[in-house]
Amino acid sequence: MPKWLRWAATAVFLIVVAAALDGPLFPWSPVKPGYTHFTLHRADIYYPTGTTLEEAYRQVDNFIAEAETFHRLKMPDRITVIAPRTWTDFHLQAPWQRGPVGALTLQTGTVIFITPKVGEKHFDTAEFLRHELSHAILDQNTTLWRGHKLNYQPWLFEGLAVDFGRQKAYLSEDEFISRARSEPFAPAFNGNRSDMRFNYVAWRYFLEHMIHTRGRDRFQDYLLRVMQDPDRARALFPEFFGISFDDAVQEFQARVRELGGMILPVPSRF
Repeated sequence: MPKWLRWAATAVFLIVVAAALDGPLFPWSPVKPGYTHFTLHRADIYYPTGTTLEEAYRQVDNFIAEAETFHRLKMPDRITVIAPRTWTDFHLQAPWQRGPVGALTLQTGTVIFITPKVGEKHFDTAEFLRHELSHAILDQNTTLWRGHKLNYQPWLFEGLAVDFGRQKAYLSEDEFISRARSEPFAPAFNGNRSDMRFNYVAWRYFLEHMIHTRGRDRFQDYLLRVMQDPDRARALFPEFFGISFDDAVQEFQARVRELGGMILPVPSRF
């Protein structure tokens, strides 16, 4: 073997080793220095050695079962949950990710990161685990490309996750309603990312509104169809709900303002 080829092979080997030990291949590495492995029936949890594992991580099997009921889908593959030791670890393990996100699910639907932000902000870890498991179960039930395309329908993809997460980390219902009385909803559904805390809650309650007024079965039919053709999510809306997407947003806005104190008369039931 020529000398230059041996050098190239060595360089590739070292890159792969580095990527596996604390880089983008870390989730699949059999060796994870600095991390302790906690095994569940349907998930593997990796957390910093020398720390105490939060109770929320011990509940991941239960959360997966709840996700299957909520989404009416199966989670066929095991889940790997990683709690990076530091922000440096996280950015090495997910170098494409920019910004201090609270959690991240890889497009495979099999790897979830819960970042240091959750602890720094004293957020509820269970909320973020549930949120990401919503993403994971959708990703595991579609192709990588279609799962990627679903990200471009955040009102659906994130709305479901916020609802399943029962999240209070963004805005409370009272805070949302107070702002909703004067702020238009359309920007939240048309690519305006200036205030994601408002958007996330608006998307959640919009889905609850559609389920409450049109029925859970119809919503499930719509969800499954969109998972097959994410680019047509809005175009398919009238076929399943008898109303255009934009008109449905306006209907939802009017309902929130009319109720003046609660989003729905009863909680949604997925």
